[in-house]
Amino acid sequence: MIKHSLVKQFLPVILLSVSLYFVGCEKKAEDGKQIQEDVKSENILPDTSASVSAPESEPAGESKIQIPDIRGTWSGKFDARATTLTITEQTDSSFSGKITISYREVINQEVKGTFSPASLKMNMTDQLHSRYQGSYSGKLSKELTNYSGTFTMKLDGSKFSFNLNKK
Repeated sequence: MIKHSLVKQFLPVILLSVSLYFVGCEKKAEDGKQIQEDVKSENILPDTSASVSAPESEPAGESKIQIPDIRGTWSGKFDARATTLTITEQTDSSFSGKITISYREVINQEVKGTFSPASLKMNMTDQLHSRYQGSYSGKLSKELTNYSGTFTMKLDGSKFSFNLNKK
């Protein structure tokens, strides 16, 4: 009987606390989203209404780097085997897709990765659990038409080279 009365007394307090927590989190998420939208809208057009004056120098960290589109089909060799990488989704410098490697038993794997437009380094990892699962580390050519590097198998650390060209 005592347990039931304690539960009845504290249940409204717990429910109220949880409700306030979620309401507070929701407001913070909305504020963060609004701040991101404000920042994006500020960088769209330069201010041309000001009179001609000496140009202001921009802080070093604010120069915009153009994010290239790397989506598409990349084909070539992985460990001297025919290989096709298809990048289907890209958000800024993150991407996802699928890779097919033609061993005796064809390997089909989903991949996710990131690339740096400044250094042209591109890394991706296999997403489906497999004994052949691993990570790809390489570099894009300046023309963004070639991706070459090394695959490292998670199971035993074996390394294999790859060289893919965008169609």
